Amino acid sequence: MQIKNRKLFLWFVALVIVVFFVVFNFINSSFYINGNDEESIIQTIQSLNLFEDSSIEIVEIKDIGEERLVAFLSNNLPAYIHFNKDKFGNYKWSSAEKKEEPLSHFLISLSNGLEEDYHNLLFLTIATIDNEIPKMELGVNQHVFLEEFVLNKNSATWTEMPKEEKHLTYSYKYYDRNGKLIENKD
Repeated sequence: MQIKNRKLFLWFVALVIVVFFVVFNFINSSFYINGNDEESIIQTIQSLNLFEDSSIEIVEIKDIGEERLVAFLSNNLPAYIHFNKDKFGNYKWSSAEKKEEPLSHFLISLSNGLEEDYHNLLFLTIATIDNEIPKMELGVNQHVFLEEFVLNKNSATWTEMPKEEKHLTYSYKYYDRNGKLIENKD
């Protein structure tokens, strides 16, 4: 009888330890800095060395499957942060970048739906209130994307890149308010 009680007690202790471990991990993951809401996104951004002591303004949040992309301004400079959802449903940051120009471009590689010979890329353009370029023509291999930007407003434009061979070439043409070519950059 005593051996049976001891086995039952050990099973009970093991069950309590497992339940405690699962509950602890779930509750603990809720307190980590993450990208679940705007407040925690800003806390996550400011926890990174690249953005500490920066003022942060969220421009746009875009969810794609299990990934979250956030276009924002860091001290009025364009930047983005990329999050992936973990097993607890929290968004954990995976990459971040910032640029210095009022019209800045970021090429973001998404991890969902990747095939071996193809890539899943998103082209993010962030225009700040200081941007003076209202129109851009983006050439990607044989594809042409025309993007227009509202002047005097912070904005984010997301362009899904064609799923082609791994090698893409990009060219940019910028136009002024009158539609005149102002810069040609390859």
